[in-house]
Amino acid sequence: MKTLEINALTAPTQYIEANGVSFAYRRFGKPSAIPLVGFQHFTGTLDNWDPIILDGLAAEREIIIFDNAGVGNSSGETPDNVLAMTNDAVNFIKALGIAKIDVLGFSLGGFIAQYLGEQHPDLINKIIIVGAAPQGTKALHNFPQLIGKAQEKEPMEIFLYIFFTSSQESRNKGKAALQRLYSRTEDRTKAATEQAVMAQMKAITHWGTEKPSVNLKKIPHPVLLIQGSNDEMMDSDSSYTLFKELPNAVLTYYPDAAHGSFYQYPEMFVNQANYFLNN
Repeated sequence: MKTLEINALTAPTQYIEANGVSFAYRRFGKPSAIPLVGFQHFTGTLDNWDPIILDGLAAEREIIIFDNAGVGNSSGETPDNVLAMTNDAVNFIKALGIAKIDVLGFSLGGFIAQYLGEQHPDLINKIIIVGAAPQGTKALHNFPQLIGKAQEKEPMEIFLYIFFTSSQESRNKGKAALQRLYSRTEDRTKAATEQAVMAQMKAITHWGTEKPSVNLKKIPHPVLLIQGSNDEMMDSDSSYTLFKELPNAVLTYYPDAAHGSFYQYPEMFVNQANYFLNN
């Protein structure tokens, strides 16, 4: 794979103002008419993207990753609902002057992707959703308890508990992924604040308990769904529910994988994602 002059580890953090929020973002990769914009998981920041994945995708298109309002290095207050998060993201994209994007939504970012597809169809070209669920997924009713249990563990074990299975092979791949996430040593983002953590936790819990407001059948875009075989946080079967409701979706399950399925199989994911976006 050709080495990028500016890649995930060297792309500078930039800032742009939109609706009173200073959004932190990084932009790199092969110039393309339609950039791929990444939407992050619970408490995730610019530095929680796997550089293998970003660089593999950036070899064929422009990549934009950002911290949404109140998260990481972005200013403002984090909303406590997914719709408001989506609106903040749209403000950011419009501030960049971009008319159409491809979407990579991971976990909470996959919830935002669903709103984007339904409420902003002209802005979206294609959608990739990793480790997410439709509204009303019962597994999310216990999301605060799951996070509470994870917080009782050591930092590495928190990551492994949330994103990987208990098998030794999955854990080993998790440890390798965690090393990659810390391979950028300069210009790193701040960790999520308590306000951001609590707001996102409320938003995710409500996503599982509130009356569905997203009509998945109205999302016309091609959608690639990626899920781990053992995602206890989202319930792996919820991705099949998404697949059945979305009119133009493809679903892939990764074996012996949990919530961080594409962390565990980064090369496989890059190959699938690039094929999906290019064809």
